[in-house]
Amino acid sequence: MKGDGASRRDIANSGADPRPRYRQISDELLAQIRGGQHAIGSMLPTETELCALYGASRHTIREALRLVEEAGLVARRQGSGTTVIAHENRGRFVQDLTSMGGLLQYPEETRLTVLRAREVPSSEVPGVPEGEAWLRVEGIRRVRLTTAPICFVTLHIPAEYAAVIEEIGQQPGSVYAMIERRFGVQLSSVEVDLSAGGVPEAQAALLEVEPGAPALMIRRRYLDQNGRVFEVSEGCHPAPRFTYRATLKREV
Repeated sequence: MKGDGASRRDIANSGADPRPRYRQISDELLAQIRGGQHAIGSMLPTETELCALYGASRHTIREALRLVEEAGLVARRQGSGTTVIAHENRGRFVQDLTSMGGLLQYPEETRLTVLRAREVPSSEVPGVPEGEAWLRVEGIRRVRLTTAPICFVTLHIPAEYAAVIEEIGQQPGSVYAMIERRFGVQLSSVEVDLSAGGVPEAQAALLEVEPGAPALMIRRRYLDQNGRVFEVSEGCHPAPRFTYRATLKREV
């Protein structure tokens, strides 16, 4: 019955406003953030504090915060609260995983702009044999040039494949596919690691976020038909600009 009481309270507080109570609260929070009342990097009041402030149930507050997060202005982390990450909507990209291929590459509507490339020793490339010459390519990936970056990308490829750099950003498709076409390499398997982290200080300005902002980290290691690693890709995706969405169906 406690939940029923909270629901009645939320309806009563909405007055003549036709919007659901959670929408009223989310709109007010969005207006506060866009108006600069909450600085970037600051924390919003806790769920308990918001419940008391708005006279609303915890469920209503969580729904309101979900809408604010979907607008791209805050990042929520379990046990850490809600952090303001922007004062305006910088865009968000959701990639649906209808097959495992979605984990191997970014959709073709995104483009990677190369910022710099240089040769590095193999000791700086995770999980490859020593003694080989590798290239490190750094860039920014966007859905469109006018939108905020969805990630900072660090690519490592063997120096012998350096010619593929001229195709990056000019041709659609992933870098591993470019290497396949140009050099006759055949992709055999990909190792994918997903983890949570913070945006490094060196990448923060390029990603238009504060250093340490919550981020999704994705590392992919591409292996050819001989078991050799021919590309290592590391992406830093500031929350909540990039989301993987998968539908899992139970086998009968």
